[in-house]
Amino acid sequence: MEARFSVVLICKNEVSVIGDTVERVRALTDDVVVYDCGSTDGTVALLHSLGAHVHVGPWLGYSATRRAAVAMARHDWVFCLDSDERADEQLQEALRRWQPKPGTAWRLRRHNYLADRFIRFGAWSNDVRIRLFHRAECAWNEALVHERVLPLRPLRLEVLDGCVLHRTAGSVDEYRRKLSYYAELSAEKYFREGKQASLLRRTLSPLFTFFKNYVLKGGFLEGSAGWEISMATARYTREKYEALWQRQRGRDAKKK
Repeated sequence: MEARFSVVLICKNEVSVIGDTVERVRALTDDVVVYDCGSTDGTVALLHSLGAHVHVGPWLGYSATRRAAVAMARHDWVFCLDSDERADEQLQEALRRWQPKPGTAWRLRRHNYLADRFIRFGAWSNDVRIRLFHRAECAWNEALVHERVLPLRPLRLEVLDGCVLHRTAGSVDEYRRKLSYYAELSAEKYFREGKQASLLRRTLSPLFTFFKNYVLKGGFLEGSAGWEISMATARYTREKYEALWQRQRGRDAKKK
């Protein structure tokens, strides 16, 4: 097999999920690169047993860590995954047939799961992201959170067959905890960008977020799970703007 792309992941303490992720792609390439940020649960030993090229380094933030991992790849074409994402069989077959095309990047459909349940509607629906690209033509952006791969110049964007199966959270409580952490990072990002958390925004944005995800995007079709996810996402919106407001107050107090 002539490998044409590297598979790139970042992780920390993901021994329960990352083995399946690597197993599904290791036959597709001679270069599975994992940047480990200090795992203590046996993740590194498992990755070595699976033939991955493991680099242990400090946590640099989401985007910077991903960029560091991409730089370690053997091939210029890279396929990026999260440790809790798995390529389904159709995607694996598409990757076997894939041929590099300069000036093109590939988007992948992502199916998001709450525990073992595929959530088709609401906040997690219509999730399509660039994940296969040439590292001279695309790069992870510099966002503190919700980072994405962006083209560095105009490119053709194509969609690969199949999808990535993403275990978004094992429970609604886990999802809420994850979002609370992201809320602080989002607030810091907004603060650096000079965005304002006005009373109107703090009041209306959570309401609109809930309406968009539960009504417009069909979250109600998921029953209680759709309600809980929509509520958690609205709460995240409220928390990030409250955290931004607290930063603004602290900055303004220092000016007095």
